[in-house]
Amino acid sequence: MLAKESPQTETNYTQIVESICNAAKLGLNGCYIDPFKQLPYTTRLKDCNQVKVIGKSLRYAAISQIGIARWIDYHAEDKKLLPNLFPAILSRISEIQHIGDAALVLWAAIESREPKPDRFIDVVLSLWPHQRDLCNAVELGWVVQAAVLCAKSENSQWAEKIRPLLDDAYSHLKSLYCSQHGLFRRHNRKGRFKVGRTVSCFADQIYPIIAMSSYGAAFNDDWSIRCAASVVESICKFQGPLGQWMWHYDVDSGKICEEYPIFSVHQDAMAPMAIFAADKTAGTNHTSQIELGMRWLWGQNELKETLVLPDQGIIWRDIERRELPKFSRIARSVCCICRADGMHRMLSKPLFGFKVNRECRPYHLGWILYAWADYMETSQR
Repeated sequence: MLAKESPQTETNYTQIVESICNAAKLGLNGCYIDPFKQLPYTTRLKDCNQVKVIGKSLRYAAISQIGIARWIDYHAEDKKLLPNLFPAILSRISEIQHIGDAALVLWAAIESREPKPDRFIDVVLSLWPHQRDLCNAVELGWVVQAAVLCAKSENSQWAEKIRPLLDDAYSHLKSLYCSQHGLFRRHNRKGRFKVGRTVSCFADQIYPIIAMSSYGAAFNDDWSIRCAASVVESICKFQGPLGQWMWHYDVDSGKICEEYPIFSVHQDAMAPMAIFAADKTAGTNHTSQIELGMRWLWGQNELKETLVLPDQGIIWRDIERRELPKFSRIARSVCCICRADGMHRMLSKPLFGFKVNRECRPYHLGWILYAWADYMETSQR
């Protein structure tokens, strides 16, 4: 039986970080008991209060491995406690058909210090010409990040091999940046894809922030560093009063398009890892915004309910509106594009209240470990 956790308003910030990281480690062990049999897509609360593993995802396994490998770099004592997913990922290399998955697996290979990542470089290079024009900001962020890690490695052959792709992907990502409002577009496709050009999501900001920060640090590129810092300033400006990282933005007007769902992975992993990366390169500090976002998880939210179950290795996925699936997201996006501000404001009201989505995906737990791996080391300086 899974019990609800009570809000803990007085919990120390460091204790919050430690509890979330412990939940992530426990949860990843539960998800990947035997990675050669299953690389799950999600775990979900079903009848009788039991959590069930559902589906499969090589992408989520790659993200989980990125987080696990980075965590072990700083916490070698946990090496025996956390699964090594890379052998299982390697056995499924033939399944990779998407440039985003290929980039994540390459990133995982480098974080895991795989001695011969050439095969993954080759997969990325083979997919890029056919999929480059279809990439959105998220996928471009992954490609640029993986390519930067290759390019700055000590192996000159890897760097030489990946550099043309890196230059092309970086240029493509750079073209999505809207300097007027300090936000990235999702893509630049024409015609019926106007919604995607105008409305971008939180992830469309986060992964480019990480990629631009890495590129700027690797090549001493001031523009990339300023770009990442400006997007951090924008998302912090839009942060909700309870610390919520909002989901969708209208890039053309520089306004919030849709707030909900508020995803836990944004609160405790994606926002921190991107902001830490940008703050490190730009010399800025957004610790207060990160802490506010973390406390949202701990019961300072719309439902006054803690979403973290550290003893079960679970962090529930989001708080969302009670409504028809995607109704508010679609309706408010249309209002943004049509500049129907009055209707947009009216549709922002949660008429039927909120609910918790009792689901926990492994990539969320992986990004937690990635984001907070060096927290104790940097916080004590």
